[in-house]
Amino acid sequence: MSATSEIIRLAVRDFVHEQRLSWCYVLALTAVLAPLLILFGLKFGLVDTLARRLVESPANREVIAVGSHRYDAAWFNRIAARPHVAFVIPNTRRIAASLSQLQNSATGAVLRAVQMVPTAAHDPLLKSGQTPPMGLNEIVLSASAAQRLGVTVGGHLLARIDRNYGGHDEGVVWELTVTGVLQPEMLPEEAALVALEFLIATEDYRDGVAVPALGWKGAPPPTGERVFARFRLYAASINDVAQLETDLTAEGIDVRSQLAEIAAMQTLDRNLTRVFWLIAGIGTLGFLASLAANLLANVERKRRELSILRLIGFSTGNLMLFPMTQATLIALLGAATAALVYLPVTTTLNDWFILSLQPGEAICRLLPIHLALALAITLLGAIAAASWAGWRAARIEPAEGMRDV
Repeated sequence: MSATSEIIRLAVRDFVHEQRLSWCYVLALTAVLAPLLILFGLKFGLVDTLARRLVESPANREVIAVGSHRYDAAWFNRIAARPHVAFVIPNTRRIAASLSQLQNSATGAVLRAVQMVPTAAHDPLLKSGQTPPMGLNEIVLSASAAQRLGVTVGGHLLARIDRNYGGHDEGVVWELTVTGVLQPEMLPEEAALVALEFLIATEDYRDGVAVPALGWKGAPPPTGERVFARFRLYAASINDVAQLETDLTAEGIDVRSQLAEIAAMQTLDRNLTRVFWLIAGIGTLGFLASLAANLLANVERKRRELSILRLIGFSTGNLMLFPMTQATLIALLGAATAALVYLPVTTTLNDWFILSLQPGEAICRLLPIHLALALAITLLGAIAAASWAGWRAARIEPAEGMRDV
């Protein structure tokens, strides 16, 4: 058996022999590490939940223009080409972007003054794989609108739009097919997603312009490039909202966004991180100082035994391994015990807040990488704490054992 493996075996045997003292070290580490794991789990779980809600809610990535402007095709192409833009589509004047009435063809249920929202492929409001409405006869309803109308996918609605043309009030009615219903959190208000082509047709009708595709009579369409009064614009991520808002403001476009909420979440993340590292630093330094002192005291108690090991041929490096091996055992057992304490506590905390959480969310959560990192830091800290005791053990002279014989 090599000298290295033999000194490790002796260190383990000594650790087991003095198991009461050894478990005091382990429990001391557990008392420091378990609260840190719970605190970091709360920090990560809380911030991760808030960040996920911010990211998953399209409203937090939307940048809305205040008032009406004139946006042409070149402007939309330029904005769409920016890397921090996820989705942009033209929108008509607000007064033109509404249906006077929607009626369920089967039940007669009526919903008045329904806001229309232009949509297209990759719209953040549409769930993954959901097809946007196409052409002039398809519509996707918000969950609240579908509930009020009592309609599901595949149902048929009668849409009505009114206008004043030539001094006379008139209106048209046509049939729409419901091709989808949004998730409730995507669009809380009673609204409908329609193709841009459909929205343009309703704006033209209200402006007295003929829409041949629907048989709506009116004046010939104006010549020249069409411009739009508004737009729908979403940033690629919540971190891009600030830059996008700055760029649009520089163009003279007044906008509003959820930047304040995003900044509040980011500030909370920074502050919680500072609090965690402050508490972790104080607790860790205190424990490491205590561990170093205890290991040093253990070496001093065993000076005679260690000197005899030097006398029979163990090297300086072998003696340094003695306290480091015991520190490693303390770190491994302490980390394992802390994890055993953390698991039921985090389950209890998540059960307490279950009514406030959505599926897949947790108020206290750690990833496997976090636990592995905690173990690695604990091992490094314990070995560092043992280095002082190891240095003292290496300085023990073989003659010290002879004097006591």
